[in-house]
Amino acid sequence: MAAAARVFAERGFEATTVDDLVEATGLQRGGLYHYISNKTELLAEIHRRLIEPLLAEVERIEIEPHDPPTTVRLIAHALAHNLRDYHNEVIVFLHEWRTVRDDAAWEDIRRARRDLEHVIERALRRGVMSGDFDIPEPRLAVLGMLGMFNHAHQWFNPDGRYTADELADRFADIFLRGVEARPSRPNGQPAPDA
Repeated sequence: MAAAARVFAERGFEATTVDDLVEATGLQRGGLYHYISNKTELLAEIHRRLIEPLLAEVERIEIEPHDPPTTVRLIAHALAHNLRDYHNEVIVFLHEWRTVRDDAAWEDIRRARRDLEHVIERALRRGVMSGDFDIPEPRLAVLGMLGMFNHAHQWFNPDGRYTADELADRFADIFLRGVEARPSRPNGQPAPDA
């Protein structure tokens, strides 16, 4: 899976041939087809490899007794670690999901993606209820948070200037400052920053 993800990330799904996959994996054609029936199935497996551990991690974070800002920060770390650990898979997912989005094999992946979004949204809604966050549109905030991480693959290098944890903390700081509840003045307007 890792070898196929690397090839798809470098060449793109459509441009990658079975011969490219044979070369990258070191398998013979028969050996490759022992594990998969076609490229689309391989693409779906690459996406499962990416989303399933991430979903398990954020679900674990959700049930721990953290305040909402800490929960969001830990989710940011899970997203950044996923980007680091499955960098090629992230590239393939974000570039190629439209290629097979209507395939039946993708229903589980779509469900896992929605479940991930719902965990984040529940954390944000808890923060609104606790008074930590002021978020008029939680769904939009979820998409904004995920968008920061989803586009980081274009410049983030797991061996580069920022570690995954530094990336997570910087993105979490930006996001949390944007959604934090601010004290109101008597007329209902937010107090100016001191």
